[in-house]
Amino acid sequence: MNTFNIASNLWIVKDCFDPDTMIWLNDIKTNMDNRFSVSRPHLRLLLDNGKDHQRLQQLGLDLLPGLNKLTNYNLNFMISKFWLDLPGFGCQVHHDAPDIIVTLQVYIDSDGDTVGAEFLHVDPSIQIPIEPNCGYLNLNTDLKEHQVISSSGTRTSVVFQYNVTDS
Repeated sequence: MNTFNIASNLWIVKDCFDPDTMIWLNDIKTNMDNRFSVSRPHLRLLLDNGKDHQRLQQLGLDLLPGLNKLTNYNLNFMISKFWLDLPGFGCQVHHDAPDIIVTLQVYIDSDGDTVGAEFLHVDPSIQIPIEPNCGYLNLNTDLKEHQVISSSGTRTSVVFQYNVTDS
């Protein structure tokens, strides 16, 4: 994974996964063995528990050593999520919960007019581009406000969240 610091506690990430992992991630939404449920906010589908869900959790654990080194925190894996955002999806201004120290979101693909997360803690704001195998890492110690503007396309992404391990 290549990281580029773009603002205080915020990085662009590129080339997060190897080609075989990207092929698997691209196939999750079309694998008929998978089930999705509507999550909050509406127009976002979340991969339910199953074989691919379990492999996704392991992927989140595998990222820990590199994330610990980058952030200088002893992180604890919380959860991995696979999101399929449908046309019209948007997410109003919010910050991640205070117990989430790191959120890593990696875009898998998009179709049509879609936009990435927009971080509002700097002026001008920072719009994360949607490119396959790229995304952002938010070190959430400053509770940065961000949003996703509603768009007419679809996009898939994986999200990994971590907190700090109690000593």
